[in-house]
Amino acid sequence: MKMVLLILVASLVAHAAAPAGKVEKLKVLRTIPHSGYSEGLDFYNGFLWHSLPKEVVKINPKDGAVVARFPPASAYNESLTWFKDALFIVSYSDNGIYKGKLSGDTLAFERVGSVPETHAWGIATNGKDIFVTGNYSKQIYQLDPKDFSIKNTIVTDVNDVEDLAWDGSSLWSSSYTAFRGTIFRIDPATGKTSNYAELPNPDECPVVDGLAISGDTFWVTGKNCTQIYNVKIPRVERALGSKKPAK
Repeated sequence: MKMVLLILVASLVAHAAAPAGKVEKLKVLRTIPHSGYSEGLDFYNGFLWHSLPKEVVKINPKDGAVVARFPPASAYNESLTWFKDALFIVSYSDNGIYKGKLSGDTLAFERVGSVPETHAWGIATNGKDIFVTGNYSKQIYQLDPKDFSIKNTIVTDVNDVEDLAWDGSSLWSSSYTAFRGTIFRIDPATGKTSNYAELPNPDECPVVDGLAISGDTFWVTGKNCTQIYNVKIPRVERALGSKKPAK
């Protein structure tokens, strides 16, 4: 599982700084406390929803207080996204896509589909389709939520795309092993990455694996990071097809 690779990854990211060239510094508006091995983050109805391997946590974004905890969708949660008033979670323990319905204090899941690879790491929606990442994969799959068939395969130039977020026109993500403390934009038409942006101190949160959008801000966290950062969404370059800066 990804958790047991943390020591190896920590060693890797120590040598995998943000790409050389034009890398923007994220403007941190504020932070809230965080704990746990993050697998994904989403913002829905005024709250942050945080996916941990063995539970789903609902967080008050004002102060970081945990207001509810729910059992996992499967033996090992990965990323999550709200879509049409249901919470979708992908699994690392199998290749399942799970749909959760919230009723009072209960969040009940059922398996509704499968991801194209053995595991999935990230999931997001553009309000019409669902996007999932693979396992140590460059590929992002655009799925039809009716039957989870593949509508399109986006090939990126990053070896291990993590949690996903949709900003209204493009995807944002991070890398599990490279570009510590950094997020980047992905052109859904070409898979090209751009707009690399890092936290003010990337070593405080080297493995970013939690990305959610709220208005014109991102919420960013990662593996065992001590904070969730609320940051301004980076300015967007005109040409999304620009090459990734060299390492």
